[in-house]
Amino acid sequence: MNNGKNMSNILAPFFTPLVPEIIGHRGACNSTPENTIVSILKAAKLGAKWLELDVRLSSDKVPVIFHDDTLDRTTNSYGLVNKLTLKSLKQLDAGSWYDTSFSGEQIPTLLETINQCLKLGLGINLEIKPNLGEAQETVRATISVIQEFKQKLKNNMLFSSFNVSCLQELLNLAPEWPRGLLLNNFNSDWLDCARSLNCYSVHPNFECMKNSTDINAVTNLGLYIIPYTVNDRSTAMHLLHLGAKSIITDNLEALIPNQCKRF
Repeated sequence: MNNGKNMSNILAPFFTPLVPEIIGHRGACNSTPENTIVSILKAAKLGAKWLELDVRLSSDKVPVIFHDDTLDRTTNSYGLVNKLTLKSLKQLDAGSWYDTSFSGEQIPTLLETINQCLKLGLGINLEIKPNLGEAQETVRATISVIQEFKQKLKNNMLFSSFNVSCLQELLNLAPEWPRGLLLNNFNSDWLDCARSLNCYSVHPNFECMKNSTDINAVTNLGLYIIPYTVNDRSTAMHLLHLGAKSIITDNLEALIPNQCKRF
């Protein structure tokens, strides 16, 4: 197992994120509505040090924290997120779908989220989820917000995306920020993508971490492995033993109490 970075493989320097073993997926989404301020607060209360959150654009190009491209699943409205302005998005209920006790919870902006995370001392793995045709625009709007907090976030921010165009734009505009390539599986071109994008990490679906050849290919390239979404303690410990840098989980309640100590 290779737990160290092979610095000779790094093409250009970037900030080094202080990523812990456990990252809360969309906040504390096992017990609160995902990607909301209340979920961030709950995650911090449970002892999380980092969160994985999703960013996309409103119709007036404001970065907001929201996972799906439509509003249907996690609000009291429907349709595409990028068809509504920030003002309209703020009028929606993003909490009642989970439980009526969270009625009135709003969709937070990226700016609001960063300010809240800084107050709580939380790091952020920010997944860039562009609306169709908005990859570059989403990165630019996101970076315009992030750069204001560069000194405060430089060791507490890691970007990730399934979208190669987003990662390429991030590399072009702000190469100092570390990048992670999200993977549904270890397809035939992931290695070339990760290398050409000068990634810090690879974030695979944990279910495809069964082939030691793929895992060794990641670590031999000098990349960290951050699998998603792992919700039981035994699997988390096994993946850390295999060489995972960190684990993304919905189930902070199970994984955080004593952390998942490495073998």
